[in-house]
Amino acid sequence: MTDGWSVDPDRVMGVLAGVDDAGASLEGAGKAMDELSFSASSLSVDGRTMVSNAWASFVGERRLVPGKLMHVLASSARSVTEATVAVVAGDAEMETNAATAEERARVEWGIESDVAYGGGML
Repeated sequence: MTDGWSVDPDRVMGVLAGVDDAGASLEGAGKAMDELSFSASSLSVDGRTMVSNAWASFVGERRLVPGKLMHVLASSARSVTEATVAVVAGDAEMETNAATAEERARVEWGIESDVAYGGGML
């Protein structure tokens, strides 16, 4: 059992792998929207472009959505990675600092760790 906050880097990597899967789906959606936007030219019949223009306008506003979502997803994944690295590095630093402080207390002041006294508080 752990007390306090902790981060399991392996589980974070699992979450980010899921994010990669979602990114692949968004990439496919982006390509499909591009194909839809290019199909507007085939909707002109006998020089009449009203349907073609309406379709181009409709798809044009929506074709950027998958790309924007991919950008947000990538940015969020980068932030999660950076935060995980910071937490893991901070945990390692705190562990080192705690060990150093405990050793200093033992050597300089003759105070044993709480483990030496049965794990209770001093």
